[in-house]
Amino acid sequence: MQTTMSSPAAPAGERKVLLKAENLERRFGGLTAVADFSFELYDGEILGLIGPNGAGKSTTFNLISGFIPPTSGNLVFLGENITRKSATHISRMGLIRTFQHDSLLSDMSVADNIVIGTTRRLKSPAAREQKMREMAKLTGLEDHLDVMAGSLPHGLQRMLSIAIALAAEPKVLCLDEPLTGLQGVEVAAALDLFEMIRSQLGITILLVEHNMRAVMRICDRILVLNHGRLLASGTPEAVSRDEHVIEAYLGHKK
Repeated sequence: MQTTMSSPAAPAGERKVLLKAENLERRFGGLTAVADFSFELYDGEILGLIGPNGAGKSTTFNLISGFIPPTSGNLVFLGENITRKSATHISRMGLIRTFQHDSLLSDMSVADNIVIGTTRRLKSPAAREQKMREMAKLTGLEDHLDVMAGSLPHGLQRMLSIAIALAAEPKVLCLDEPLTGLQGVEVAAALDLFEMIRSQLGITILLVEHNMRAVMRICDRILVLNHGRLLASGTPEAVSRDEHVIEAYLGHKK
């Protein structure tokens, strides 16, 4: 694992907690997908959520974003208990997520897809147009505005899904495996974009991703799930050296 870290964030005690999960649990019949999972997401950080396949990462994202309710536990966002709130309510509060499989309107243009993202916050057509162009430029889509979304190469479709989410002006952006299928140059460009989202737009990021080199490079802290439970947490360097994490990923200890 690569241990190059992003710029260190301020100490936890000096930062505002935007999202807090307390003892989250989600059961599906006899299967416990997430159990006793607690964490805090601080203002201005990039927090990684990683784990082997089936660790409970996608379920956690669905719980946080309101797509499924927890069996037990609590979620607090911006000081409000959102445990039983709808996905629509949570997104309007400013917690916006992307999906593993791009949810684009493939027969609509890039511009129209991004404009749809603006409707949560902006009423004026002029304001929506301006926001659309700003997000297109940020994500490298300004030369593709008239292209049908379904005709874009995979990498640009990934960027479009992020542009749509950004158009909703999130306070917290939850990225669900945004690097899947991207090549080396595209990955590097995406990581630069994530840092710009944090530094230029002031948006906090929660990132689920399987590309360990990318996670180690961009994240301030990392949470490791295994069998639905928190296995380890800490800086990229600390997590990459944790024997329990190494065993979970490689099947053996050092």
